[in-house]
Amino acid sequence: MRTRRLLSALAGPLIGVFALAGCSQAPEDFDRTPEQVTTELDAVDASDLQLPLIIEPLELVEPGWDLPPKHLGEVFLSASTGDETLDFSAVDVHGSTLWQAKRPSGCTGFTVSVDADGTPLAVLTDSDSSTDCDEDVTASAYDLETGEQEWGPVDVPGPMRGPGTVFAPVDADLTEAVALDPATGDEVPEPSTEPNHGDTDSARRLGEYRGMFLDVTDGKLIAVEDGSSVWEHSLADNDWTVDELAPAAGASTGDGVVHLDTGDGAGPAFDRETGDLLDDDARGAAQDANTGAIVTLGKQGLTVIDDTGKNELPVSVPQSVELEAAVGGLIYLREEGTLRVHNAMTGSLARGYPADGSGVVAVPGAFTPDGLGTVKAGDRTLLATDRVVEED
Repeated sequence: MRTRRLLSALAGPLIGVFALAGCSQAPEDFDRTPEQVTTELDAVDASDLQLPLIIEPLELVEPGWDLPPKHLGEVFLSASTGDETLDFSAVDVHGSTLWQAKRPSGCTGFTVSVDADGTPLAVLTDSDSSTDCDEDVTASAYDLETGEQEWGPVDVPGPMRGPGTVFAPVDADLTEAVALDPATGDEVPEPSTEPNHGDTDSARRLGEYRGMFLDVTDGKLIAVEDGSSVWEHSLADNDWTVDELAPAAGASTGDGVVHLDTGDGAGPAFDRETGDLLDDDARGAAQDANTGAIVTLGKQGLTVIDDTGKNELPVSVPQSVELEAAVGGLIYLREEGTLRVHNAMTGSLARGYPADGSGVVAVPGAFTPDGLGTVKAGDRTLLATDRVVEED
């Protein structure tokens, strides 16, 4: 078997959401400093898996990750869980490990963001005293590609609450959350409240999305970037309440979509850049990194939003159906133990896997616009690289 680099882009991006819990055991003393490495991971045999057609020609590597990976650009970050530590590793689309870092096993909170110049950063949490990383918590940022420290450690009030660089004490609500500027590590001022308008206890920070902060204050949902409001919505006009509005479970910071929950597992989805309300009752939202289209699953069913407008697909979607991914012009839906694939333009059923495949089904995860990214197969996370398999 020989390999060569992929010279042209392949279709297939996606945002997949998985919730995995990291274990939390008492750490021993160890070096927290990231270690720069350049190790090309070996290709894995995936003959026992059903792989999506979009990655069928690509060579797969297995970084050994147990936490859901995050990525920016061509670098993916996650960690494997050990008895006492989390072992983070940054792996690029060529299948090479770039750097590694250890953290206590309870410090599962991490994110990726950007500095003022748009350079990708990794933000990791740490604790010297707490076995669960819920006390004496700090945050530090590292260059995502090199592992070089950019700022930190900075004291934060508790674990990473997210999305993004938002931290709060355990069991506290979002009124006690603190946000850090991902570029500097400085605490971002709390949402202000106008005199005689509302109550400071209702002001809260909902999330950080690549340097944009989402706040609730003065009866408004406000997106702030570089200290200025870039878009806002009235809570009253949309029948949203301060106490119920929160980030949707598993919400990503990397998409062009911001997804919130109004208290019943569903809520509004917005275009991150413009603030346009894409769906007022979405229980799932994802952006196809290859096509740029945003897919929502809500009371109207499946809706695809792209440059041409909104397209409500003629697809029956019971309440039990979940949106797993949108990648390469395909939509992946899960209903209990069944996965089905639909064409994002027509809504018709599509062939996303080889017709004669067998084995564990690998579901797309986080992808780049070039169609390189992760798939989840049972408890394994694999990375589809730009190395293309060639048979002799």
